[in-house]
Amino acid sequence: MLLFDDGKKLEKVVGEEAAQIIVSMFERMSEEQKKELATKGDLREESNAIRADVRETELRLQKEIKDVEYRLLKWQLGIGLAIILIMAKGFGWLGF
Repeated sequence: MLLFDDGKKLEKVVGEEAAQIIVSMFERMSEEQKKELATKGDLREESNAIRADVRETELRLQKEIKDVEYRLLKWQLGIGLAIILIMAKGFGWLGF
């Protein structure tokens, strides 16, 4: 928004009609820019949406980690059992 003194100076330089056109153009630009500005409410909404996305991702990753831990545990138990059976066979503990 142009100040009164700026408008008067502009009138002296370019004339009254041109000054009014220029001033109205700047005022329209100012109003359009105000519409594009983010308010605190807009920022809060975006922040909450981002937090929800992060929480959802965190929960999904925790579930995937649990699944991987379970699969690793199954492999560890299977390999441990196989080693025990091989040792039992080698030392003759099983009798066959």
